[in-house]
Amino acid sequence: MKMLMTIGVLGVLLVRSVAALAASDASPAIVQPVLPADTQCSLSAGSSVIDYGSQTRGQLQAAGNSQTLTLGKRMLILSIACPYARNMWLTLRGNVAANGDLLYGARGSVRIRIMDVLIDGHTVQLTSTTSSGVLEGGEASDLRLQPQKGFAATQNGQLVKGKTFNARIEVEPVFPESATRVSTLQRDEASLTLELMK
Repeated sequence: MKMLMTIGVLGVLLVRSVAALAASDASPAIVQPVLPADTQCSLSAGSSVIDYGSQTRGQLQAAGNSQTLTLGKRMLILSIACPYARNMWLTLRGNVAANGDLLYGARGSVRIRIMDVLIDGHTVQLTSTTSSGVLEGGEASDLRLQPQKGFAATQNGQLVKGKTFNARIEVEPVFPESATRVSTLQRDEASLTLELMK
């Protein structure tokens, strides 16, 4: 059985803020979450929508170099609860940007990082997985997530079973500097789904 959770990341980028801001407030974007397919486990991440609201280009922050800008980082708390102990293996689903991250709007991307993972209240590590669930690479306390790729809770190179999984997820939309030079209201969004694999 598969368990799905969808999170929307919304943002509006403006060049001429006064007139465009009023127009964007009149019709906010809405993202409807996908209902879980597996009723035995519950998966939640607080809000199903991260809304950055309306921002001008001047409000964006540098994202590591002068060629990229960001709307800023937001944090979610991911929680999974199951009635039985099971492997916690998940896959991130969504559209892929040119850099391999989640696509944001037409030219941006979303950096997604998972950290501080607890299984049944105990700290564990994370390991990337193949599409069939085979562990690949080394263990880490935090992991950058990319669409169509999986990850699992591990300890000493082995999958960890548990009834509960808790972690923090950091979300950061990033644009190339050239994509922020727009002449009209631009509404960007991304949608991601975390899938609990069996």
